[in-house]
Amino acid sequence: MGKKDIMRISRAIAHFRPSLVAQLRNLTYDDLVFMEKSFQRALMEYEKLIGFIGTPTVVWRRSGEIALVGKEFSILTQWDRQLLMAGNRFIFELMDTSSAVVYWERFAEHAFENSEHSVMSDCRLVRPDGVAVPCAFSFTIKRDLFGIPMAIIGNFLPIL
Repeated sequence: MGKKDIMRISRAIAHFRPSLVAQLRNLTYDDLVFMEKSFQRALMEYEKLIGFIGTPTVVWRRSGEIALVGKEFSILTQWDRQLLMAGNRFIFELMDTSSAVVYWERFAEHAFENSEHSVMSDCRLVRPDGVAVPCAFSFTIKRDLFGIPMAIIGNFLPIL
């Protein structure tokens, strides 16, 4: 990743960071525990839903850390589900550089809007062997009780 790409991502994060910090600053420890419990409950519901649909789907935290991976996503990208969900794996690590930059810019635009509409784009996912998989990509930002982005649900369809 070049300096220009890093600067674009930094600008995107700087766009929503003050709003995020301002909202998190007023939360108590109990509020943060409640937020995490809510996230875990939501993951259980998303896991059921993802099991019923045949769309390659990933759920990640606002930081990009992958929390849930659908079987179809593993088939599409050839990444092992357990490896991706084991922690310390981020969605932007699975994208090529230009796709990661565009993702952060789009996330920054929509992170603190008052809507939950889907953001559509295209991206290139990178398989473990380095082969890029071009995809149509949409993500929806789900918010917690405080209106803070809690989870991002991403759906990927291969472009044939």
